[in-house]
Amino acid sequence: MASSVTVRRTFEVPGYSTTNGVLYVVPFITRSAVFDAGGYEWSIFFNPDANGDGHMISIHLQLETRGATVTAQVGFGLLDPSGSQPVWKLKETTPPTELTSDDVFKPQTGWTVSRSDINAAPGSGFLTRGGLLFECTVTVFFTHDAPPPAASTAATASATQPNNKAALPPSDDLMEQLRLLHATEDGADVTYSVDGKEFRAHKIILALRSPVFKAELYRWAKEDDKGPQRIEVKEIKASAFKALLHYIYTDTLLIPSEVDDDDEDDHEMMMVQDLLVAADRYGVERMRLMCEDKLCKMLDVENVANVLAFADDHHFVTLKDACIEFMMTSDRLARVKAT
Repeated sequence: MASSVTVRRTFEVPGYSTTNGVLYVVPFITRSAVFDAGGYEWSIFFNPDANGDGHMISIHLQLETRGATVTAQVGFGLLDPSGSQPVWKLKETTPPTELTSDDVFKPQTGWTVSRSDINAAPGSGFLTRGGLLFECTVTVFFTHDAPPPAASTAATASATQPNNKAALPPSDDLMEQLRLLHATEDGADVTYSVDGKEFRAHKIILALRSPVFKAELYRWAKEDDKGPQRIEVKEIKASAFKALLHYIYTDTLLIPSEVDDDDEDDHEMMMVQDLLVAADRYGVERMRLMCEDKLCKMLDVENVANVLAFADDHHFVTLKDACIEFMMTSDRLARVKAT
């Protein structure tokens, strides 16, 4: 039986945009730090001159684990550091493809486009003076009888490690301090306006927890030491943004409850969907995974069709696969059609 792991990583390519909005990026190949996905090592490559004439750029995912053969699917998007625009999907998620470390710039793992198309982005926020902020989504497939390398290594280590570690002291109260900082707003230096409501926060905390917040708040450093003081956020509900900030400061998921009627379950599902969209937009990976997991556990024959449409619209691969698996189990498909 096969299973999968989905990981999203952001990758910033330095550059600048002129006053007329034309983007210029660094004129040399740029590589991301190596990261783990499904127990294998990967990196992202950006090529500013994909065809040799300076008109095309490309971005590719590279498998770094030597000697490995992996089945994976890849998707690329461009993030708006201001958070005011949804992810611009540059390349839809590919069908599962077998990859090896010898596959360099394989078409299934990359995306190539003309500079003019990039400069015709659906919003000016995608072309920041800091460059381009890419998002790569990679899903690794493996069978239960062939666990990924990281899992095998961890199992071996736990079996051979002697149980003679010194007892660790109790953890400090850092999270409690952050919770109080969020509650009191002491020292807050940025205000977000969301759907008519305002939320004050601390730039450094947001930047530490979200690559999108970091790009949004500190891309101005070269031009203005103060940076933005008030930012308007669109296409995210105020309740979802409030829960996003709550998670950033407390590492706990808060599901807003605003109704007391018989539709409480449906309302909770809609709230979790809103939180998932917010976490995805701001690149808060663990919160995104928690929301997807919660939605998977809330599936039933009455809501699975709507959740599947939601997952497909927003390209949430894990949630989409869970919906399909749920419907294909036993006689559920017929019952779903009946709804």
